[in-house]
Amino acid sequence: QGWSGWRSELAADHMPTPEEEEVAASYALELAELTFNSKPIINSLTMIADEERAFSHAIAGVVLRKIGSALADKKLPIIYLLDSICKNVGAAYKNHFAPALPQTIGDAFDANGPKVRTSLQKLVDTWTGVFEPAVVAATRARIGASAAPAATAAPAPPGAAAPPRPGPPP
Repeated sequence: QGWSGWRSELAADHMPTPEEEEVAASYALELAELTFNSKPIINSLTMIADEERAFSHAIAGVVLRKIGSALADKKLPIIYLLDSICKNVGAAYKNHFAPALPQTIGDAFDANGPKVRTSLQKLVDTWTGVFEPAVVAATRARIGASAAPAATAAPAPPGAAAPPRPGPPP
């Protein structure tokens, strides 16, 4: 888990430098502290990501890998970190995270119950203007499609016209 294999979450053809590997390993150690929703830890990790912006590729890979490998009940705080980095540090990270968001958020959504699902839906709703509209739409579609078994049509309210019924075949 941790930092090893962080490249697999991003461009597989990128060969990391020793410095990137060192930054990734260091960030993974810090990230291991984020085991619950802690604003101080998220803020600290966001500041480190800002300071290490030159290594955004490596740090984004570490974060994505950690979300993917975390137990279901430990994914949300790491997703909140991803959100904080994107909103507070910006483009250096958004460009790395955006392509993975629909799958990453969708997988976390599928792995959790109603409370976390609602939190994820609310979080994605804050991404308009943060990520490209297509990324937000794809993420919404991914979590909407896996929300629950297909809903049945609600009965028409009293006084509403019933939909037309097809007549007998000619």
